[in-house]
Amino acid sequence: MKKRATVMGLAFLGALLVFWCQPAFCGTATADDVLKRLNDLSDIIQQQQQEIESLKLELKSQRKSIEKGQEVQKEEIKKAVKVETAESAKSWHDSLPKWTRKIKVSGDLRLRYERLWDRGMLNEDGTPGKQDARDRGRIRVRLYLDAPITDEIKTHFMITTNMATNQEATTTNATFGEDFNDKGIYLARAYAEYKPNWFKGLGLGAGKFKKNFYNTDIMWDPDVNPEGAFEYYKFMGSKIFQPFIYLSQMVANENNRTPDAMLYLNQAGFDWNVGPVKWVLAGSYYSWSNLNGTKWMHDGAYNKGGGNSFVTDPVTGNIGYEYGYKLWEAYSQVGFNLGPYPAIVYLDYIYNAADDVPSDENKAYNFSFKIGNEGKKGDYTLFYKYAYIEQNAVLGCLNDQDFYGTNRKGHKVALHYWPFGNTLLRAVFFYTDPVSDWKTGAEGNPLWNSDRYKEHENRLQMDVVFKF
Repeated sequence: MKKRATVMGLAFLGALLVFWCQPAFCGTATADDVLKRLNDLSDIIQQQQQEIESLKLELKSQRKSIEKGQEVQKEEIKKAVKVETAESAKSWHDSLPKWTRKIKVSGDLRLRYERLWDRGMLNEDGTPGKQDARDRGRIRVRLYLDAPITDEIKTHFMITTNMATNQEATTTNATFGEDFNDKGIYLARAYAEYKPNWFKGLGLGAGKFKKNFYNTDIMWDPDVNPEGAFEYYKFMGSKIFQPFIYLSQMVANENNRTPDAMLYLNQAGFDWNVGPVKWVLAGSYYSWSNLNGTKWMHDGAYNKGGGNSFVTDPVTGNIGYEYGYKLWEAYSQVGFNLGPYPAIVYLDYIYNAADDVPSDENKAYNFSFKIGNEGKKGDYTLFYKYAYIEQNAVLGCLNDQDFYGTNRKGHKVALHYWPFGNTLLRAVFFYTDPVSDWKTGAEGNPLWNSDRYKEHENRLQMDVVFKF
């Protein structure tokens, strides 16, 4: 507005100068001449005002045209950069060997806070005692690499963290501490699998492999990856009823002058889709061979015996398992929808049929369920487990170590929430107790100083898991 007033003022002043400098005002002038001059002056001012408004509109139009041209230019630049980037990426991709283009890399990072409290123990004389509560931070990193060799052969690798001073097959955690020392990274899986196109449903594999058979954590800790060979066949001729058989020969330890320590697994069962319900039923037989040939397990050094019964040989003084382990397992899994949520119920029963195992020490069972969705933003899942594991029902050094091996019963409750598609928040609570009283050192238990700390315990784990 100020600019407009200034322009109009200057125009008026110029018009006045022109008006008063006319010859008619240098001499005598009549009233009519003055009025005429004033009307002419008014016409000049209006004309100049119209020209100014016209110029303003023209400038405004030019400004819009320039801004529109700039936007168009930006879009064209973006498109050109995108095309050039895509061409560069394609050129780089095409320059790689063909086998590298098939490799898939994935992994996760887990940060954990863990608290253990209300921890019972037994004193040396067998009387009840208490341990202090324990708080610790833990970290887990896992990196997976899947590399198909052909359309029939694939390979899989996994490296992960572990305890640098005490590597265990039952954990991938590294605890905060050890005076800021670096954490250990280890090879957790490396195996090849052959699935021929000419025989659908058949699979053969070998290496350090993922547990690709039906199981629960009363037998296997989720972090354990067996070593050896496996073979399986699943009938693919029907989408409703699919029987299967699974065999595995697992090497616990290779020995030079004695038979190798082995675990043989035979499993058979079926997948049956009954309308909206999917039912899996499997029966398994596990046979441990030459447990005394294991590297650490046979003397109770691995996971401090895992809760199993050990005895001292009166001749050699060596510590060893008191009983053998020939395990029969019945496994059932039922999946269905509970309203809008998928749900699965698990039942697992294990019986140790080895000679001389007491009838109150040879059984284990698990009841658990899961309800909810996983993996997408906003998904949440509830998990519950009750487990009862008698002292010599399974090998306690290889099952769920958060539950403390064998001679253990109790509850596990877990809640998962996905705030983002690649981020998991997880809270887990354990409430566990021994099934029966531990034998003391005076009663012949060589692992008394380990077992006496495995009384009642509450355990809480708070996790944040980032997946990529």
